[in-house]
Amino acid sequence: MENRYKYKFNIEPKYLLLFSTVILVVLIFLSYRFQDFFRPLKTRAASMFAPMQKGIAVVSDYLEGVSDNFEDVEKLQKEYDSLKSDYEALKIKYNEILTDSYEYEELRALFKLSQTYSEYETVGANIIASDTTGYNSVFTLDKGSDDGIKRDMNVIAGSGLVGIVTEVGSNYCVVRSIIDDNSNVSGTILKAADSCIVSGNLKLLEEGYIEVTEIPLSSEVRNNYQVVTSSLSSKYLPDILIGYISNVSVSSDGLSMNARLTPVVDFSKLDTVLIITTLKTAPEETDKEQ
Repeated sequence: MENRYKYKFNIEPKYLLLFSTVILVVLIFLSYRFQDFFRPLKTRAASMFAPMQKGIAVVSDYLEGVSDNFEDVEKLQKEYDSLKSDYEALKIKYNEILTDSYEYEELRALFKLSQTYSEYETVGANIIASDTTGYNSVFTLDKGSDDGIKRDMNVIAGSGLVGIVTEVGSNYCVVRSIIDDNSNVSGTILKAADSCIVSGNLKLLEEGYIEVTEIPLSSEVRNNYQVVTSSLSSKYLPDILIGYISNVSVSSDGLSMNARLTPVVDFSKLDTVLIITTLKTAPEETDKEQ
């Protein structure tokens, strides 16, 4: 059999407390009595641990600084995201205001134009499709026969004549403008009181002009004279401003004069127009004008 011995010491708590007290008193006495002896050891230990403590302090300060920097970066990122969001919202609002302002100015110009030609009834319309020339030589409007639109109705915008309706659907119509190569309008040169033909010319329009032909040789036309639609026209209502004369010269056959004309309408920026619902003649009537 294996003998197992177990030792168990039972010390009463009062003796244990007494023993601990005696030990503590002795240590206090020795510390006080031999403090001069332990002072060099204490100083040496302090000098040995001082660099370590300094290093720990430096590392602690660095880590605290890094932590603060991370907090600052996170805070700045949140502020940047907030400012960026505000900027995007303001940019959208600004664009909306700019668009509204542009539309307001355009509508005001159309209203002013309708007052200029107040003897005619008009209908506002928006351009919903146009050609690829960039000048709206032929374009489609969002008004049609359901709105009372008919072929050969005149179209105006800006300060004067845009063109004429050539095709009508139930909810749309097609307009050929005066700058189109196939357009010819009978005109009158004010002040000179002479007739002429205003013809579209998309190539010449790149210089800002269209053509004026068949000016009488006897005409006293000058630069900047106004040209309006002629009362002799069978399609265009009279006295609608078309543009201003310049570069007058004798034609190659010597029988008349030619000139250039600056349109009063900016055909590269058309968005909305007015359709004059009064017809000059019945739609079935035709002439050489287009």
